[in-house]
Amino acid sequence: MPAKEKYGAQPPIELLRQWMDNMGWYDLDTKEWKYLQDIIFITAMLPPTGGRNTVSLRYMRHYNLMYVEPFENESLFRIFSNILEWYFINQAQPISKSITSLKDNIVNSTIEVYNKVQNSKELLPTPAKSHYTYNLRDISKVFQGISKATFKSY
Repeated sequence: MPAKEKYGAQPPIELLRQWMDNMGWYDLDTKEWKYLQDIIFITAMLPPTGGRNTVSLRYMRHYNLMYVEPFENESLFRIFSNILEWYFINQAQPISKSITSLKDNIVNSTIEVYNKVQNSKELLPTPAKSHYTYNLRDISKVFQGISKATFKSY
């Protein structure tokens, strides 16, 4: 997001809002109206935290808001335990019971670490450390790494 000015405006966003309100702009050189048509805007935004700024309501009124509720821990457990179970079953060589019995512990501990990182006050994203954003993709990468294991690594 563009940085806010002294009075809170964000010029690139205000320029887009002006098009949405008036369907064009005046050309400063010719003083003629520049009409733009057949333009569609689609946005994806997260709540304003860390390095993300709020977007003005004057601009937001042009969009429909869709909110997706985060998964509960039980849903995450069911999803990732099924993935891990599928991996254990579909191996060319059977995996020992000592490893397959750890399935629930692996899933629970991964979700627990993810929740602690999500709720951590020390790991909030900032403009200097924007990589401190964690989402479900990070959990899936853990199980993706497990699924890359070969029989020799057991």
